[in-house]
Amino acid sequence: MKHLISYSVYQNLNDLSPDLLATMREIKCDGLEILTSHTPVDPVFKQFTVSVHLPYSTDWIAAWDGEPYEMSDDFAKYYMYGQDREGVIETVRNMIGCAAPLEPAHGVIHACNVKIPDLCKRTYTGDCREILLKFCEMINTVVSGLPEGEPPFKLVFENLWWPGLRLKDDSDYRLLEKHIEFENWGICLDTGHLMNTLPVYTQQECIDAVLKVFDGYSRDLIDTICAMHFHYSASGKYRETFEERSYEGGPVTDFIQGVYHHINTLDQHLPFSDPHCKEIVDTIRPDIVIHELPGHGHDPLIDFRQQRSLLE
Repeated sequence: MKHLISYSVYQNLNDLSPDLLATMREIKCDGLEILTSHTPVDPVFKQFTVSVHLPYSTDWIAAWDGEPYEMSDDFAKYYMYGQDREGVIETVRNMIGCAAPLEPAHGVIHACNVKIPDLCKRTYTGDCREILLKFCEMINTVVSGLPEGEPPFKLVFENLWWPGLRLKDDSDYRLLEKHIEFENWGICLDTGHLMNTLPVYTQQECIDAVLKVFDGYSRDLIDTICAMHFHYSASGKYRETFEERSYEGGPVTDFIQGVYHHINTLDQHLPFSDPHCKEIVDTIRPDIVIHELPGHGHDPLIDFRQQRSLLE
């Protein structure tokens, strides 16, 4: 089992450590999972990269269904993967191509979608099954145009609390198993995102609730979970009490940027301190554990050291 730190192409490697290889040895880290972008990755990242996280798009189904929001092509690439179906296909193929030279063990892509006016709501108008079916259609179309109809690295689909892949039971996996048309795919289970679908208020409740969900997983689903984003989010109280916001018109990109704080407060990405968190990893036994800990204003290696020490 490998243990990675999440990082991004938007960050300087020297900010993580001036001697990163020595630091990783010292803290028992096997490398980085790099969030990539829509342009080629600086080769300096390659020697440290084990896996990649492909760019996320908020409401790509708006473009896929021919109902895009009004925004520039540059913004559309990040928030919708393009302005139309052809643009979505081109963008996703391109971001796979940009990450391929890193030769990652896998590339994470979120299998979900949220309508932009729903971003600061408690309930979402999208249907999970319908969104997953459209995701399968989109990713199958993308991969069918790649050499031999397979991605250059394993594509692993990540759960969110927004509609789509949530992994609260086996049903999402069964749909993917039935409709994904290429072989080289798997699942990345994000523990904090799963917690964001559950009524949890403390770290211990987070651990217990996730383990209870795991009790309902089949063996083949567990075997398909090859990666885990490991962190916790005890945001139950915030999710019950935050003030909902509606989109009142104007530039939709301004509205998205205005709810970033809400999203980050809901999705906390905190490091575990309770040693019972090890049961989460021991139950699934993924090939790769990614400690997805941004640090929240302090050195993310502090959080990594704390959490990694619990998994000896």
